[in-house]
Amino acid sequence: MLSATARAFALAAILAVAACDGPSKAPAAAKATAPAPDPAEAGPTDMVMGKADAPVTLIEYASVACPVCAAFDEQILPELKKNYIDTGKVKLVFREFPTHAPALAYIGEMVARCAAENKGAPAYFSVVDTLFKTQKDWVDGDDPKAALQKIAADAGIDTAAFQTCIRRQDLVDIVNNMVQVAQDAYGVNGTPTFVANGEVIKGFSDVQDFEKKLDAALAKAKGDAGKG
Repeated sequence: MLSATARAFALAAILAVAACDGPSKAPAAAKATAPAPDPAEAGPTDMVMGKADAPVTLIEYASVACPVCAAFDEQILPELKKNYIDTGKVKLVFREFPTHAPALAYIGEMVARCAAENKGAPAYFSVVDTLFKTQKDWVDGDDPKAALQKIAADAGIDTAAFQTCIRRQDLVDIVNNMVQVAQDAYGVNGTPTFVANGEVIKGFSDVQDFEKKLDAALAKAKGDAGKG
């Protein structure tokens, strides 16, 4: 869980992958990316899965190092994608909120963003999915840097580009801003946390339960549209 005092991590700490089991305080980013005017809507630095005009915007605050987030990615997201995202009912906005092994999470998330710069949002989500599926290798393994470099290489990012990517302060700034907006707008203090059309989703146990939450958000969105 990321504390309110750990909104930013020193770039040096991010690169020191041998000592990254806990959060580290650091100076605030020199220039943070401006948040979207409405935090409930997708902003220019957000990674989005689904149709832009979907009536429900589902924000997932997650860490690629978080085991619970990985379980959601494996057990629940595929059904949501098939039934809600691919059908145009919901768009998923994935926002980074590094927890568990936060310094490593930052590196993984920066690699995903570098992949997106080359091949778009699908490449971002592909890397995120790989990070979730291989958590034990790069979070708990003996050589996390090598494991992360392999994931980067599989995404078309060679060793030199990987080293450049994980040193980019602009990407650190983006993630730091995601954390600050999450805490300020929704009181997020752990992952995963979900927000549907501006309302935090609380208490679900399985995919059917989560779908009920989305159905409620869809019904409310339809009702609000009817009033307009």
